[in-house]
Amino acid sequence: MITALIDLMGAYYQAGNLPQMAVIARSILASIPEDVVALQFLGLALYQMGRIEAARHVFKRVCTKSNAVLTNDLVTTGESAATTILRLAKAPASGLSEAWQHIAHAMHSLGFGNAATQAYETSLAAKGLVLQGGTATVAVSGKTHRRGR
Repeated sequence: MITALIDLMGAYYQAGNLPQMAVIARSILASIPEDVVALQFLGLALYQMGRIEAARHVFKRVCTKSNAVLTNDLVTTGESAATTILRLAKAPASGLSEAWQHIAHAMHSLGFGNAATQAYETSLAAKGLVLQGGTATVAVSGKTHRRGR
């Protein structure tokens, strides 16, 4: 069910149907109020529809959510629904890397720098790229190429 909602939200995004993307995001939030993915996609829809203050309010909610949800990459049997959605939405197979890039741009332009950086990193993950501080690490087609400074 969660995968279907992520796919549907992504399909509406790719089709440019921002109002329907917002409807799906709000539906997810009705069941999982702490879901940062739905919040970010709702913020993006509002931003791209020109509802800047509403988008700012939504992105501010993203910034107040637990950092554990935003950074938790571990899959456990006790994984929360919000963490599951984040993991699925940033997977390379999700096809959402462009959307995450636009979320990063919107958040940055509204003054949410740290959250914008996290959205940009999610964009890279959704493209199958991984960057690590201290060394340049890029995962391509399941292989990791590492280069020191």
